[in-house]
Amino acid sequence: LDYFNLDARLDAVETIYYLDIDIMAANGLGRMFEELESKYGVLKPHEKRNDFLSRMYFFTPLSKEWPLQGGTFILERSTSRHCLELWRNEIDDFANTERGRDQDALAKVYNRIEFEEETQCELVRMENENYIALPTPRTFDSIDSLNYPTLIHISNSVFAKRIDEQKQSNLINDVLQLTKEEQESGKYGKAIVRVGDR
Repeated sequence: LDYFNLDARLDAVETIYYLDIDIMAANGLGRMFEELESKYGVLKPHEKRNDFLSRMYFFTPLSKEWPLQGGTFILERSTSRHCLELWRNEIDDFANTERGRDQDALAKVYNRIEFEEETQCELVRMENENYIALPTPRTFDSIDSLNYPTLIHISNSVFAKRIDEQKQSNLINDVLQLTKEEQESGKYGKAIVRVGDR
């Protein structure tokens, strides 16, 4: 959030969308942003709330191991700082452990809220609907090329590593609308994750 204070041209920005680098936009983002903001009550510029809670918004994860999917989230510039700092502090605490991923830290913050140890932060869980797909080998073939979800997150996870590399590449080529020449160049449209990746 601090970066937004470094340039006066960003003074009117209230809503910030974070997307991991391995998320592809398969459709226009504008409609999705508008619908999520309306459905989940995300603050608009110059709006205020009376409850003074810090809020962040997350999609629903694939695995029941995690309460929220941390690969994409929405921040409200005026309210989200407290939640974001809680998450960052947990990430810092996990940094020296064997399992120090951002998902672990997010789950810890979520649990602190659930057990009412933290009362100033709300982590809003959004339904994935057709906004985001988190493909697995079992669900990969069900992604409808005529009606792609807005976002496709082929994460570097145990799920995605089992997706056939050629299927991943074909999807990427289609979503990115690569020409035959671009595909053959070998520079674009390659599988995101492979079985041998860590």
